Amino acid sequence: MLGAHLFENAPAAAGDVPIVADSESVPFSTLFKPVAAIGLTIAVAACSGGGASSSSSGGSGGSSASSSVPSYVFTPAPSATWGTRSVTFNAAQAAAFAASAEFRASDASCATVGCGVTPTGTQSAAFVLHGVNWAHSAGLTGARETIAIVDDGFRLSHQEFAGKTINSTGALPDEGHGTFVASLAAGVKDGAGMHGVAPGADLHLTSFAPTGAGFDIANVTTGTLAAAGLNAAAQNNSWGFEVSSLNLQTYLSNNPGATTAQGLNATLGYGSGNWQAYLNALDSFQNTGVIVWALSNNNSLTSGDVMAALPHFEPRLAEAWIAAANGYFEVNGSGDITRAVRLSAACGLAAKFCLAGDGINTAAWNGSDTDYRSGFGTSFVAPQVAGAVALLAEAFPDMTPSEWAQRLLASADNSWFAAQGVPLAGTIDYGNGVTHAYSTEWGHGVMDIRAALSPIGSVSVLSGASVASAERHSLSQSTIVAPASFGDSLSRALEPQQLAVFDALNRAYSVSSASAVQTATATVLPRLPGQASIDQGHDGLNFIHTGDLAGTVTGYAGAGGEASVLSMAGESLLVASIAPVGATGELTTYGFAAEHGAVDNGALAGGGMTLSLPFGSGQVRFGATLAGEQGAVMGLDGGTAFDFGSGSAIGALSLGLEQPVSPGLSLFGRLEYGAVARQGGGSGLVTDFSGLTFSGMEIGASFADALAAGDRLTLSVSQPLRIETGTVEMTRPVARMADGSIINQTASAELASSGREIDLGLSYQARMPNQASFSLGLKHAISAGHVAGQSGSGLMLGYRQGF
Repeated sequence: MLGAHLFENAPAAAGDVPIVADSESVPFSTLFKPVAAIGLTIAVAACSGGGASSSSSGGSGGSSASSSVPSYVFTPAPSATWGTRSVTFNAAQAAAFAASAEFRASDASCATVGCGVTPTGTQSAAFVLHGVNWAHSAGLTGARETIAIVDDGFRLSHQEFAGKTINSTGALPDEGHGTFVASLAAGVKDGAGMHGVAPGADLHLTSFAPTGAGFDIANVTTGTLAAAGLNAAAQNNSWGFEVSSLNLQTYLSNNPGATTAQGLNATLGYGSGNWQAYLNALDSFQNTGVIVWALSNNNSLTSGDVMAALPHFEPRLAEAWIAAANGYFEVNGSGDITRAVRLSAACGLAAKFCLAGDGINTAAWNGSDTDYRSGFGTSFVAPQVAGAVALLAEAFPDMTPSEWAQRLLASADNSWFAAQGVPLAGTIDYGNGVTHAYSTEWGHGVMDIRAALSPIGSVSVLSGASVASAERHSLSQSTIVAPASFGDSLSRALEPQQLAVFDALNRAYSVSSASAVQTATATVLPRLPGQASIDQGHDGLNFIHTGDLAGTVTGYAGAGGEASVLSMAGESLLVASIAPVGATGELTTYGFAAEHGAVDNGALAGGGMTLSLPFGSGQVRFGATLAGEQGAVMGLDGGTAFDFGSGSAIGALSLGLEQPVSPGLSLFGRLEYGAVARQGGGSGLVTDFSGLTFSGMEIGASFADALAAGDRLTLSVSQPLRIETGTVEMTRPVARMADGSIINQTASAELASSGREIDLGLSYQARMPNQASFSLGLKHAISAGHVAGQSGSGLMLGYRQGF
C-alpha cells in the first residue's frame, strides 16, 4: 500500500524570510393651421438644493444642478461596493491591512524558500494577491464558521490558535505541517506573529496518521463525518498520494463496471470497502461544506494526482470541491499578474474545479508556541482556499457549499492567461450568462476573494418563489422612472422597505427599495407665451396640432398647462367644437390623441368640455376631462419588475376665472383636481397601486400694453401638477434561503411628497416690426419638484419671425 504524502516543500526558519507586500492598487406631420415661423430660444437656469435637465414648450432649454436629496438609481454595471449591505469594502482599511506587520508576516520569498524561480519582477504577496485584505475590510473574519483540517498533526498550544474552539477526531500528534496549514487557514489576528485568511474561524482537526503508523483511512472517514456534524464550512486536505490521476483513469477504463472505490483500492490499497465509506463521507460533508484538496507538488504530473481529481471519477463529489494548484507569480504596480510559473502538478483532470494560488508563505510551526517557518507548496494554497470558503460562508450563510465553490471558481482571475500563453481547455457555464474559461494547467486561474464576494455577472430583481423559477428582471427593466408630479413620494414611501437584488449566481444583496427610483428633476424653465388656445378658434370645428396640449386647452396666460394633467401629453392632435350658449356663454368640446410626453411608445387620448359663462365683466369656466393613458400610470414607469400598470383611466374637473379689473389689467385663476385608476399590471412586484389623486393651480395678473403698445406682461403664482394621495403595495424579495427559496414580504405605503412646489413666474411678450415677436420668461420654483428644500430659477428668451 502507498503511504500518504504531505504537499509542501522544506520549511525554512522564518527569521530568514524577507517580507514582501504589494499595494492594490405617432408624430404629427400635418399642420392644420398654416403658420410659418423661425424661432430662436435661449434658456438659462440655476438651482439650489435641487436640479433639472428639461425642455419647455415655446422653445428648447436646459438646466442643471446638484440635489440635496440622495439619488437612488440602479447602476447597469455595479461595482464591488454597489448597493450592498451585506458586503461593503473599505479601500482605506484594505490598504492599511495590507501594510500591517501581522498581515505581511505571512509572506515569504521565493529565493529564501528555494522555489527554483529566478525573479524578473515583483513577487506577489499571497494574501494581497488573493484579496484577503479586501474581505477583512468588509469586516469578514470567518466568525461562527468552522474549518476542518485533515493533516499529520498539530501543536494546539501555539499562539495562533489561542481562544479558538477546537474540536478533534482521534489522536493528534504534535507536528509542524498541520500546524502551518491550520494557521494559514485560521490563525488568530491579535497583533502577534501572522494571521490566517479566516482568523475568526474555529477548527476541527483530524490526523491521517493518528498513531504514527501510517495512513488511517478509518480515522479520516470518522473525522470527515464528525466535521460534517459540526456544519464545517470547509475541509482542507493538504495531503495525498504521489500517484497520477491517469493511473486510476486507466484502471477504470480497463475494468468497465468497476467502481471508483475499487479503482482506488487497486491503485492505492486500503480496501474497496474503506474507500467506499470514505467517498460516502466526503459526499455527506458537501451538504454543509466545501472539500478543498491540494494537488501534488510534482510538477511533472500534468494530469493532476488521484485524490485531488476524485470528482472526475466520482461526479457526485463535484458538487462542492476545489482542487488547489501552486504557482510563483509576479505582479505590476496595479496588482495584475505579469508572470506565472507553475510549481506544482497541473490541474489536469481536476481543471474544471481547480484554483491556483500563491503558496509561498510563512506560518506557524511546532518548534514552540511562537515558532514560525517559511515554505512553499500546494499544502499552503489549499488552506487559503479553505479560509476563503469560511469568509464566503460568513458573508453568505443563505447559500449552499456548492454555491460558495462556484463563486470562487467563477470569479477566479484568468485575465492573464492570454498574455502568458496559457491555452484554454474549455468554458464552464454557471447559468444566467456567467461563463468562465479554464485551462488544464491552471484551472480557472488565481483565487480572488474580493471578486467572489462582489456581485458576479448581471444584477437582477427576481419575482417568484425561488431563485430557480423566479422571473429575472434586468436592471434596465427594474428602474422606477417617476415624473416630477410624484415628487419624492415614491422614494419616501419605499426607503424603509428593504429589497433583495440578485447577481447572476443568485447571491442576494440587500438594498433599499428606493434604490430603484429615478425621480425626474423639476422643470425650472418658464413657459413662453405664444401658443394659440381653443378659445381663440372660430365657431364650429377646429383642428389644431400642438406640442402644448395643456396650454392650448386651458388657454390661460401664466404657467399655462403645467398645472394640468394634460401636461403629460407630447405632440398632440386636437379637434375642438365651439358652440354658443345663450347670448354670451360658450361650450367647447374637444377630443385629442397624443404621444406621451414622458414614456417612450406611450400615448394619451381622450376628450373633455369647457363651459364658459359670464361672471361680472369676466368669465368663469367649468371644465371636465376624461383620458386614457397607455404605457404608464400618470407617467410612472416601473419596467417589468415593478409594473405599476399598463395604463390608466384619468378624470379631472377644473374651475377657472378670468376677471378684467381695468382696460389693461385682468386677473385669472384656475384649479384642477382629479383621480386616476390604474389598468393592467400585477405581473411584477407591485400588487396594488390605488387611491391616486392629483391637483394643480394657478393665479395671476396680466397687464396689456405694459411697456409698449401691443405687449403683455404676466405675473403668476402656480403649483404644477402634483400627486396628492396614493397607496403603493409591493410584495418584494427580501432574502433567500439555502434551498434557493425566496423570502417575499408584502408592505404598503402612502405617497406623500415632502414639499409642494410653488412657482413665481413672470412672462413678457412684445410685437416687433416685420411680423416678429420677442418673448421673455422668468421663473423661481420653491420646493422644486415637490421636494422640500429644493429651489431653482430659470430664464428663457425667445424670438419668433413670421414670413
